[in-house]
Amino acid sequence: MNASFSSSERAAAAAPFCADQGALRLLPGFAAAVEQDPALALRALLKAADEQLYVPHDVVQVLKACAPGVRTLPAHVRGEALRSLLLAPDPAAAIDLAARCEMLDALAPEVDALRRMPRGGALYKDVYRHTLKVLAATPPDVVTRLAALFHDIAKPDTLVVEGGQAHFPGHDVLGAERAARRLRALKFDKQTIAAVATLIRLHLRVNAYDSDWTDSAVRRLKHDAGEQWQRLLDLSTADVTSARQDVVNRARRRVQELAARVRELEKPVPVAPLDGVELMEHFGRGPGRWIGEVKRHLLALMEAGELDPSDRDAAWRAAEAFVAARQAEQGED
Repeated sequence: MNASFSSSERAAAAAPFCADQGALRLLPGFAAAVEQDPALALRALLKAADEQLYVPHDVVQVLKACAPGVRTLPAHVRGEALRSLLLAPDPAAAIDLAARCEMLDALAPEVDALRRMPRGGALYKDVYRHTLKVLAATPPDVVTRLAALFHDIAKPDTLVVEGGQAHFPGHDVLGAERAARRLRALKFDKQTIAAVATLIRLHLRVNAYDSDWTDSAVRRLKHDAGEQWQRLLDLSTADVTSARQDVVNRARRRVQELAARVRELEKPVPVAPLDGVELMEHFGRGPGRWIGEVKRHLLALMEAGELDPSDRDAAWRAAEAFVAARQAEQGED
């Protein structure tokens, strides 16, 4: 995918617009020209997002009039615009500005549709506002922010209310499929699409972590995430938007505990410098518990820093001393 619009390109392309005391202004007499050039209007939107400019009502109305034309722009241009909005200093405000100017529907209609989702009251959060909060809490990485933007897009179509509780069964899997389809349409590269789909598909599993999980379950999640592991942790941390700080703290601790457990599981398993075959040949003895005892002794010396695992001569001396001591003990018994 081509690079995002540069600041100089935005400034040049948005010539009918100017920044005046922190606001995006349309120069007099240019409204008709802007409405005939949707690319110019889109770049003005990006300028406002990039420079965090206030957009007054009259300019919003002009940009709204250009929204139908933005839908006709080439797919890669719209994709670049979405990328630029997500990498703006305040990505949540940038996306919301695009929505208020009715341009978000031309870039990510699935996200814009969240604004029209019926309010859930006590049943469930405002999904659009929740999405903006998640987006605001992510690091400045386009893959993570794309995943944050699209992670709940399937909720409107999966909502089920049972027993006074709202559920969204399968919204992770369906959302991953729809996000991938949208990103392909916007000409994002295959690696980005695959990464975003992986994050959306797995985003519920991290926050479902419990200390009772088996090691194999933890390893399976880490394996499924692959190279997206840290991004998945970042997304899951951002996905907790409760107004209750204790809920947020508990969720973040779960993510931290899961990350620490993965690090522990991935630590290299220490191996004794001498294997069983070597020990049997050296001491002229057959297999038995004594081999494990010698290995554990050598590992204990390594852990204590008393044995360099690469020093085989020292390992043999330690093994011989240990075996001799054990034989002496057994002889005394």
